[in-house]
Amino acid sequence: MSTKAPTRTWSAARQAPAWMAVLICAVYAAFAVSTATAYVLDVLGITQAGPGRSAPPLFVLHALSGALALIAGSLQLRLAARLLRDRRRTHRRIGRTYLWAAWITSLSSLGVAASFDVSIAAKTAFAMASLLWFAATTVAFLRIRQGSVLQHREWMIRSFSLAYFFVTFSLWVPVLAATDLPQAIGYPLAVFLSWSLNLIAAEWWIRRTRSSHNRNTWIQRESRTRP
Repeated sequence: MSTKAPTRTWSAARQAPAWMAVLICAVYAAFAVSTATAYVLDVLGITQAGPGRSAPPLFVLHALSGALALIAGSLQLRLAARLLRDRRRTHRRIGRTYLWAAWITSLSSLGVAASFDVSIAAKTAFAMASLLWFAATTVAFLRIRQGSVLQHREWMIRSFSLAYFFVTFSLWVPVLAATDLPQAIGYPLAVFLSWSLNLIAAEWWIRRTRSSHNRNTWIQRESRTRP
């Protein structure tokens, strides 16, 4: 007698927020690609619309790999990519894409941020986000290599929350700029809030879903091993 894992009914109302996150990442990824393309065209003398950027080669690499990380990471979210749950090969391919894109983006951002015309506090906040993103992604990779699927999932959630920095940063900067805080305080604070609150939200989600995810994973393993 075999025990089948229970299937979850996914209503449109539950899928909508997750797919909205994918859409947001796609919009920001398209913006990053268009910005990098405009700069390249400007350097080649084809157009004169490209804005000046710090660390030009690293900026282009950072923008393109960051766009790829946003797209791949959002598709890996289980809530957003319902159809990928039972397709391990597809999951692994997208996961490898995200892994390399996240590593390249996080490391290249160190050089880009170092050349920004901002305060030391802001550069430090940028560097912390980059190093934490690289570390979280690396730990997620090591956990799946060790066969720790649940820990891999949790570290990937943390990793993607740091990848989402690009989105939240674009929101916090104008919000704090509209306050009475001086720029020397408001800008680095915006950088810090952009990734720290993302991590807090990730930890909340991990703890909220940990028990149910552990139970579902155990049931699925039992259904595959029982005759």
